[in-house]
Amino acid sequence: MSDTTSPRRALVLDPAGTATARAIAARLRSAGHDVETAVEAPAEPAGPLDVVVHEPGLLDDELSGRPADQLYTALDRLGPRLRPRQDGGCRVVVVASRDGLGWPSRPDLAAESGALVATARSLALRLGRRGVTVNVVAALPPEGSPLRDSGRPENTHLYEPEALTPHPVTAQDIAETAAFLADARSGYVTGQVLYVCGGASLLSSLSV
Repeated sequence: MSDTTSPRRALVLDPAGTATARAIAARLRSAGHDVETAVEAPAEPAGPLDVVVHEPGLLDDELSGRPADQLYTALDRLGPRLRPRQDGGCRVVVVASRDGLGWPSRPDLAAESGALVATARSLALRLGRRGVTVNVVAALPPEGSPLRDSGRPENTHLYEPEALTPHPVTAQDIAETAAFLADARSGYVTGQVLYVCGGASLLSSLSV
């Protein structure tokens, strides 16, 4: 059994150096996790991992590679270090974009986000028997993202998707959702996509 007196270990993969990844790391630390951040999965992480977060930069258009490939490679490398089912299992949280539902001015990011979601769901199927959950937080670009100011896409009537809630999505909103999925009590949730968009995912790309 796991040592319940030791802090839960979390690894935040942040290849793009985003504010969202920093907010998630800070939120996990506030929940008592021992958090390590890295650009890519280390060959020898310190001890068994209870949480792995992959934040590839889709919300800031700061990609440094192919997010789906990065996720697959990271979990393949970290596999022996993911805490097994009998010791409480491991929570994997992936940060993707609402653009995966389709958006005319960012088909490249939409394609990368769609591939990332498909990869995460496939890994949830592969790793479930080992006690590893894999879930996705799909968000609007948060406050501070350069994508927030991209305006109306050319040759369409559409505008940047807006939250239906009174305030725009923030990096902290995304971090709170990631912390929920990283919690040991969320062990029965896997293969799911949770939208953090203030309701914007309710609108199709043709009605925003």
